[in-house]
Amino acid sequence: MTGAQPPAADGRAAADSEVAYPRFEPAALKRSLFWATPTANAIRVLIRALTRIESTGDQQLGHGPVILAPFHASKIDPLVIAMAVWRRGVLPHFLAKSSIFKGFVGRALVTMGQIPVLRASTKAGDSLIHAKNALAAGQAVVIYPQGTLTKDPELWPQVAKTGVARLAVETGIPVIPVGHWGLEDVMPVHSSRIRPRPFDTVRVRFGDPIVPPAPDAHGTASAQLARRFSDRVTAGIAAEVAHLRGVELPERFRIAIRDWDAEHPSTTHDEEAR
Repeated sequence: MTGAQPPAADGRAAADSEVAYPRFEPAALKRSLFWATPTANAIRVLIRALTRIESTGDQQLGHGPVILAPFHASKIDPLVIAMAVWRRGVLPHFLAKSSIFKGFVGRALVTMGQIPVLRASTKAGDSLIHAKNALAAGQAVVIYPQGTLTKDPELWPQVAKTGVARLAVETGIPVIPVGHWGLEDVMPVHSSRIRPRPFDTVRVRFGDPIVPPAPDAHGTASAQLARRFSDRVTAGIAAEVAHLRGVELPERFRIAIRDWDAEHPSTTHDEEAR
C-alpha cells in the first residue's frame, strides 16, 4: 500500500473553489470506511502517545442517524471526538472549514466522508445539504455549534451559530451534546504546543439526545426558533462539561435549559437530572 493514492472523491466541485463534497451512497460509504480504517489506526497511536480517552454515554451511538454537537476547546479535540465515536464502530462525518480540504489531504478527507464548509461564501449553506444526505444514509454527523474554539475565559461554550439547529429541525434528527475535559493539560485552547500526558485521561461524555421541535409549514426553522434551539444545544454541551469538571452549571445555561424544556417537555431530556 506504500505510495497508494486515495481515489478521486465522488462529488461536485464548488463553483468558486476546488473543494469537492462527499457522497453517501452504499458504495461511497464502503470506500470511506476502507480509507478511514488505516487513518483511524494511525490517529489512535498518536492520541495514545498524548493521553488516554475515557468515554461515557457512547452506547447510544450506532443505532441510526444522529447529530453530534461537541465542545470545542482544543485544536486536537476533533481527533479525540473522532476516536471516541470510532471506537463504537461508527464513522463520524465532520463539518470542517474548507481551508483544510486542499491537495492530498483534502481528497483523502472527502473520500472518508468529511464535509467542507465554505465560510463567508454564498455556498456556505451547501455543507448542510451534504450533512442532510449523510443523515439520510443513517450516518453520524459532527458539527461544532460555535464554529470555532471557545474564547470564554472560564472555558465554557460560546453562543452557537444556528447551523446545528437548522440541520436538526429540518431533518428531525436529535442532537447529542458532547462534552470533554482534560485536553486543557495536553493542548490548551488557542495553543499550538502539545504537552503529552500519556498517563492522564481525557474524558468524553455523550449527553442525552435533544429532540428538535417541529419545523414550520415550509419545513424550515424560523430565525427565532433556530436561535433558541441553538442556545438549548449550547446549554446541553455546557451541562456535560460541568459534569466532567465537577462544578455547578452557570446560571445562563440553567436558564436556557429550564425555559426551553418548560415549553417542550416531551422532546428534551434534562442533563442536570442525570
